[in-house]
Amino acid sequence: MPRIPARLAERLARLGPIDPRALYLLGVLAAVRAVALVVLAEALARGVVAVIDGGDGWRGAVIAGLCAAVARAGAAWLGEVVAARAAIAAKSRVRRALVLRYLAGGVDSRVGSAAQLASSGLDDLDAFARRVLPAVTGAAVVPVVVGLRILAADWVSALIVVLTVPLVPVFMALVGLHTRDRSAESVAALARLSDHLVELARGLPVLVGLGRVDEQAAALDRISEEHRRTTLATLRLAFLSSLVLELISTISVAVVAVFVGVRLVHGELPLEIGLLVLVLAPECFTPFRDLGTAFHAAQSGAVALDRARELTSRGADARTERIARGAADGAVVRARDLTVAYPERGVVLAGFDLEVRSGETVVVEGPSGAGKSTLLGAITGTLDRAARVGGALEVPTAIAWVPQHPHTVDDTVLRELRRYAPGVDDPELRAVLGRLGLHEPAADPARLSPGELRRLAVARGVARVADGAQLLVLDEPTAHLDAHSARLVVDELARVRGRVAVLIATHEHEVAAVADRRVTLGRGVLREARVEQAPEAPTIPAPDAPASGAEASPVRVLIAFLRPALGRYAAAIVLGTLAALFAAALTAVSGWLIVRASQQPPIMYLMVAIVGVRFFGVGRAALRYAERLVTHDAIFRSLGSWRARLWTALARRGGSSRALLRGGTALDHLVVTADRVRDLVPRVLLPVAVGVAVVAAALVTVALLHAPALPVFAAALAVALVLAPLVTLVADSAASAGAGRFSSALTRRMAAALPAAAELRANGAADRASAELLELDARAGDTVRRSALAAGLGSAVVVLACTAASVLVLPATVAGIAAGTLPTEIVAVLALLPLGLIDPLLAVVDAVQHAPALAAALRRTGELADPVDPAPRATDTGPSRVEELRIDGVTARWPGAAVPVVEGVDAVVQRGEWLAIEGPSGAGKSTLLSVLVGQLPAERGHVLLDGVDVAGLDATSLARRMVWCPQEGHLFDSTVRANLLLARPRDDAPRDGELWAALDAVGLADALRAHPAGLDARLGSEGAGLSGGQRQRLAIARTLLSRADVVLLDEPTAHLDAATAGELMRRLRVALADRIVVLVTHHPDDMAPGDLRLALGRAAVAAG
Repeated sequence: MPRIPARLAERLARLGPIDPRALYLLGVLAAVRAVALVVLAEALARGVVAVIDGGDGWRGAVIAGLCAAVARAGAAWLGEVVAARAAIAAKSRVRRALVLRYLAGGVDSRVGSAAQLASSGLDDLDAFARRVLPAVTGAAVVPVVVGLRILAADWVSALIVVLTVPLVPVFMALVGLHTRDRSAESVAALARLSDHLVELARGLPVLVGLGRVDEQAAALDRISEEHRRTTLATLRLAFLSSLVLELISTISVAVVAVFVGVRLVHGELPLEIGLLVLVLAPECFTPFRDLGTAFHAAQSGAVALDRARELTSRGADARTERIARGAADGAVVRARDLTVAYPERGVVLAGFDLEVRSGETVVVEGPSGAGKSTLLGAITGTLDRAARVGGALEVPTAIAWVPQHPHTVDDTVLRELRRYAPGVDDPELRAVLGRLGLHEPAADPARLSPGELRRLAVARGVARVADGAQLLVLDEPTAHLDAHSARLVVDELARVRGRVAVLIATHEHEVAAVADRRVTLGRGVLREARVEQAPEAPTIPAPDAPASGAEASPVRVLIAFLRPALGRYAAAIVLGTLAALFAAALTAVSGWLIVRASQQPPIMYLMVAIVGVRFFGVGRAALRYAERLVTHDAIFRSLGSWRARLWTALARRGGSSRALLRGGTALDHLVVTADRVRDLVPRVLLPVAVGVAVVAAALVTVALLHAPALPVFAAALAVALVLAPLVTLVADSAASAGAGRFSSALTRRMAAALPAAAELRANGAADRASAELLELDARAGDTVRRSALAAGLGSAVVVLACTAASVLVLPATVAGIAAGTLPTEIVAVLALLPLGLIDPLLAVVDAVQHAPALAAALRRTGELADPVDPAPRATDTGPSRVEELRIDGVTARWPGAAVPVVEGVDAVVQRGEWLAIEGPSGAGKSTLLSVLVGQLPAERGHVLLDGVDVAGLDATSLARRMVWCPQEGHLFDSTVRANLLLARPRDDAPRDGELWAALDAVGLADALRAHPAGLDARLGSEGAGLSGGQRQRLAIARTLLSRADVVLLDEPTAHLDAATAGELMRRLRVALADRIVVLVTHHPDDMAPGDLRLALGRAAVAAG
């Protein structure tokens, strides 16, 4: 591997983890390109002069020009491939470091921004490496080679170039300093948007239950608008830099052209030298202009690289310093004077001693908040980074960890078990699943109910024991389970008893019964057994609702995407076409000016052409600036509107598709795929429209100037406009679309793996998860390599066709010059015109290559954003005060399910009454609640509020009358205050006194008053700063703040000990005495003697 100087290595390090060999190779290719430019300029100059003079020297010029065209095309192709490979390698190294750091722990980062950075965020490094590296090497090599040739030909022109070129990097640096800060703001806004979208998706049941979907949609609009404003502010500066560089280049070349023209008029310079200088002078400025444009376009990649470096350079997690792996003397776990404290919460566990021996089952008891989960977190190594562990703790190397709130990564139940127990055969894994009542190994874990998900987590732990784990740790393994399902879990624990050490935190008598020993934290009381019910009902998974019954049409989705800013897109096409035409006209008029000046006319005859050169030069830069601004303004307006539409569709369908509520799914739809559409629409649509318009204008111009040259132009432009894109598509072989699919898959995997990182680490599965993510990254890199190869090939065909046309047109002008029917100036115009068409035709090739990727992205986003619109709902005609809830013959099924989940359900509840819904897991309790809140339409029957069908009420109207607290009441990654304020609209926000009253009603007020931040205490992701019982009670407090007359409570006492649960229910019955309450529970002590009861899963009706 070649060595490079230390100072150069330091500078390269700022560009990212780039292989120096790629830089050297790009430098060689830049030299080849520069030499080819010089040879081409020589050929054009000699050929044009030979044709004008009537000699046959143009023949050798054509051959030399064709050789230069081949060399230039080959260098362009190889440069694209080398830069792409360097970008892929750099991105893979950064992503590998991020993935390993994320899954190893020690990084405080929200799921949305973390997943976005590690997946699509690092894709910005493509521009950083693929554009900056060739630009850096080009700026270092091309001006030197070209400048030396100009110096050898005309020292005056060389002096002008030397005096004006330094202005370009000066202005580039000045504008770049401002752009860098704005780019950081734009990336930060995107990170906030990613976090917000993931939080919204994961908390969608809560938002639906509280009627806050529309309000959060408005918040999403505000964040999207913030992202649009910050990004456009950055782009204005970046595009202004390009404008300044264009103007400097144009003015500098104009000065060179004027000096050349004046000296030609006075006979001081040969025409051949004048044409040579005219062709080469712009090439001294173009590399610097490209470098400035590349750096500004890659600022997001630079910021992403800085963020990744910051995260991966942090020190190891201090919480593990006192944990020793591998206890001795027969003890599997040994804790001595164990203390766990948090900076804000203080000491949670103090001076705790514990010893668990091999084969022993120990139960940890205690009230909610006593530190049970903290103890288990210390043992499994899953505590929050802020936790500080004191004392001594010895634990085994192989642990099976079953958390209170499990997360899944894989797409089937069986694969999820394989991940955690790779050494166990499938038949044994299936047997474990069967014993726990999970009889569909191919089911998607995202579609499981909370109870089923908990049993899956237990199955993972048992399977890991079979794979050699020495310690099984479980936190509330029977929460949310009915009596039959809980018995399955207890029986499985009994099977494990005696084989390994088992440590269980629980509030349940039946779980504690399997213990050899009990350890108490605080003063807790175990809960009585659950209501004995019929065996578990068959599970009917909730499949994803189809988008529209048919695959979304990309064209229809594209029209819907463009509609909010259709006029701006049309304006952008017009501006882009004019900018391309001005560029071609500038080249052509410059050639006309030089040849005409060589005839030594009075200078006044040249003034119109001189003004024309300045007009087209300045106009090209101004039009390009305006086109970019208009295009990006249009695309961000469309994107904001589209995201709002996606969120509305997600909110509408989320209740009937648990898979849609996964953070990765939402992030993929609302950020990654939406941003891919944002990036590809201007990249695909505008260049094609501009390219076709420019080619048509060029052909018309050639036909008017010299018709015999038309076949050469027509053939070359047909190759560039038709053949080159076709070659690119064939070589690409859907690689571009595949890269998009891999990017989406990587985003989903990252967003699924990050919340599960602690579980993966504790269960020894983090390395396998890292390997899978990196394998996905490698496959994505392979598709990008194929895509780059195809893009380079198409670009080479365009460069070859246009460069060859510039010299092949010379023979077509010989006869016209000899006959005197063709003005000599037109020869230069025709020879230089194809060179001015290269850029728009290259953009067409890029557009056609990425068209399949755009179609795939549109089809994917259209699956969610284009559902069948529901029947329009009537205006709010519901009762102002609900006195009666009537469930009248309700039958409901999930979309796509073969049989109904609930059928023929009847119940009547009056104000002040409680309806308790019982039934085994899978009987349809949560499904019935989804029908009540309007998330799942009833197939038959009605839900009536004082005789008004809820199907006729919109979401806002229904939320004013009915509020729902789901089983897993999601807590948003914000403060206690912010979570509680979600209970009511902004214009009716509860005051602090009401917030404290609600907290007091659920028994949390005292704990929060003792917290230094009080109501402004941050909860962390999913309420990580609270115990399971505290999270549950905070979610209930949020529900109590609602003014709705009907309150739906789904398992409100899960995760609570008997004393806390009893006190909570007593307070709830007081607080809700004047409302209609529907309660779903498995615990008999949650129900009162006077409650109405509705038993699902067997024939029963509500009774007094």
